[in-house]
Amino acid sequence: MPGKINLSKEALYRSMVELALDAFLVLEDAVFVDCNPSAEKMFGVGRDHLLSSAPIDFSAKNQLDGRDSRIAANEFITLAIEGQAQRFEWLSRRADGSQFNSEVCISRLDDGSARRVILIVRDISERKRIENETRLQSEKLRILLDNFPGGVSLMDESLRIIAWNDALVRMLELPVNLFDSGAPLIRDVFKANIARGEYAEFGGETEQETLAALMAIVQRMESYVYERTRHDGSIIEVRGAPIDGGGFVTTCTDVTAKRKIEKEYKRQSIFLNAVLANMPQGLSVFDEDLRLQVWNQGFLDVLNYELESIYRGVPFVDLLNIMAQRGEYGVGDVKQQVESRLALAMQFKAHQFERIRPNGHTHLVQGKPIYEDGKLKGFVTTYTDITKQKQVELALSNANVQLEKNVADRTTELRHTQDDLIRSEKLAALGSLVAGVAHELNTPIGNSLLTSSTLREKTVTFNRMVGEGAVRRSDLTSFLSDAERASELIERGLASAADLISSFKQVAVDQASSKRRQFQMDKVCADVVATMMAKIRHAGISIDLDVPANIELDSYPGPFDQVICNLVDNAILHGLNGQSGGYIKIAVRLVEAGFVELSFSDNGVGIPEANIQRIFDPFFTTKLGRGGSGLGLNIVYNIVTTLLGGKIVVHSIEDKGVSFVLTLPLVAPQVESA
Repeated sequence: MPGKINLSKEALYRSMVELALDAFLVLEDAVFVDCNPSAEKMFGVGRDHLLSSAPIDFSAKNQLDGRDSRIAANEFITLAIEGQAQRFEWLSRRADGSQFNSEVCISRLDDGSARRVILIVRDISERKRIENETRLQSEKLRILLDNFPGGVSLMDESLRIIAWNDALVRMLELPVNLFDSGAPLIRDVFKANIARGEYAEFGGETEQETLAALMAIVQRMESYVYERTRHDGSIIEVRGAPIDGGGFVTTCTDVTAKRKIEKEYKRQSIFLNAVLANMPQGLSVFDEDLRLQVWNQGFLDVLNYELESIYRGVPFVDLLNIMAQRGEYGVGDVKQQVESRLALAMQFKAHQFERIRPNGHTHLVQGKPIYEDGKLKGFVTTYTDITKQKQVELALSNANVQLEKNVADRTTELRHTQDDLIRSEKLAALGSLVAGVAHELNTPIGNSLLTSSTLREKTVTFNRMVGEGAVRRSDLTSFLSDAERASELIERGLASAADLISSFKQVAVDQASSKRRQFQMDKVCADVVATMMAKIRHAGISIDLDVPANIELDSYPGPFDQVICNLVDNAILHGLNGQSGGYIKIAVRLVEAGFVELSFSDNGVGIPEANIQRIFDPFFTTKLGRGGSGLGLNIVYNIVTTLLGGKIVVHSIEDKGVSFVLTLPLVAPQVESA
């Protein structure tokens, strides 16, 4: 036949092998005995070198599964010699040491030799690279889908959903069974949702009309955005966009919270605007670049800005210029005034100051920086017109000055009055003391006088009897006995009067002079009580002294006497007033080093709890107009806590009496004047 070329099978095989892109190698007794040019090119060696090599020479040390390449190659070759053709992936190695993925086919060569096998090696590095990239892209897509904050779906050009995430199915409550078999048509998803009452917002009297409206949207292959309010009240924002080359991507985001926040933000904005509009102060907010962002009408009114000069973003320096040019900052260089105030503002430090404006108004300016997450965001300032407040403060200041003068004058008068009352109280106490002593002296002196007059009469009678010579021994004996007894009575009465006068004299001297000296506490207490016995007996009460001997004080006996007198008078007048069986007890004991404690107690009516905190106040008395001046205990408190250097506390239970406890130092503190 013309044009026919007769080729032997061997020649045909050889030509095919020589032209093949895959590497062909013949292996006999673990050594290559034949190869094609593609093998030389693939492994990067010449034919002679290749035909003297073994498969392990062009293999990685270990395969991808970790097996030793020598062991794995022997297994595959053995199986091929036994007639079981092998096909597997292999990690091959070129002569330069670089490795590549290959696909190897091994089969026995039926040429009469039982030891030959043919290996066909194909370089699949590029295919593996593409597969890996595809796998990575798929993984990335899956990660993106799984981590997308909303639902997402991907449709191909035939409007079949080829990718989606669980959030989409969950958010839209899509029928799960549609996705079980994979890649459903968007039409089928629409139909399933329409059947259960979804998409009512798209209108359509029938399900077919609603489906047609939905399909028209996606078939236009144009971007779209709309919101759906679902049956549970949630709001879903749906966005769709076409993909170059065909297909469509759709995202669904739950914007319920966002819309709620926007609604609340709008509501809060209304309230904020109302607050700003009705604030009595001016307010301004500048950002970190000192540009005005927020202000209110009060800001314009207080600072008299023109409406056209205020706008959002106006630089603070421009407003400073306006203020400086109209003389708000006084006389001086305008540029320097602006620069100095701008430098202060750029420090963003809290401040508060008052400024008197040229119109006579006084403004209180208060500013604070605004921080968010530790970062400076701006500055808020309020401007308050305090002109009327300053006027009121000035008037109050003048009134306070006059009031302080009046108070000082009245205080001086009250002090003089109080001093007069205290002197009167002391004179009254001294007068009472004199009256009591006089009463006490009446008894011993009167008895002595009566006895002496009786003795005189008996003496006259006895003298007459002597003159008449009619004296008998019995008369003489009787006269001498009466004279002796009268002398004893007169001596005893006069001694008692002398002791009383001595006590009175010492007490009177002490109280009159208030000089400091050393004294025995028991002696002073006894003297004071002795001078007051007439008053004590007249009140029908008893007094008990429990004062150890040899307690010596270096102090002021006169003021100490007055303290005892005032406490006795207070007990008689208030505590034991008319009470039968009343008694007073004065007990003294040494306490801590250098101090002595005097307890003055009675069994009277006590002090009401409401009055216990006021008894030492001057002029406080419950017997006003009935013998009480309100100064007795105040004098006691002042003497004890100042001149004597001690302290006094009171304990009382109503209807069970009162106890005054004085703690006095054995050595009184030094004072400038006693």
